[in-house]
Amino acid sequence: MSVSFRRDAPTDPPTPLMRRFAALLAVVFLAACSNEIDTSTRPEAIVGTYGLLTYGGSKLPTLLSSDANGSMELLSGQLVIGADKSWSETRVYRVTEASGVQQIAFGSSGSWTMLGEGAFMQFNDKVRGYQFTGMAAGGSVTLNLNDGATVIYTHDK
Repeated sequence: MSVSFRRDAPTDPPTPLMRRFAALLAVVFLAACSNEIDTSTRPEAIVGTYGLLTYGGSKLPTLLSSDANGSMELLSGQLVIGADKSWSETRVYRVTEASGVQQIAFGSSGSWTMLGEGAFMQFNDKVRGYQFTGMAAGGSVTLNLNDGATVIYTHDK
């Protein structure tokens, strides 16, 4: 079986719809090839106040520990990321013991830096003297703490 092509066959000019499709495809291709990072991961977009949403995968308030002597719950938290590369964090706990119930605020602070061109951050805790990492993007900050817990903060609007 042989196949032959006619060289003198007329070709249809591109239709306006095909031209629009080609232009759209070119725009998508150029956007995909851009080395521009997501604007929500830039340092100026990360700066602000965040409220604690989850701790260790559980929404707040969450029970952290419980035994015959009492219990500890995490009620709320706030993370403030400063433009001067500083950060501060406050968490409020409820401790229940035989002697009663009390709320305790815990705070820490330090400095932060971006790791590379993405959303990854390193936090230096000057109060407790250790480092932990996190990721900021899309209006939230996810922290990977040294105790193995993952906490998620959402940007206060």
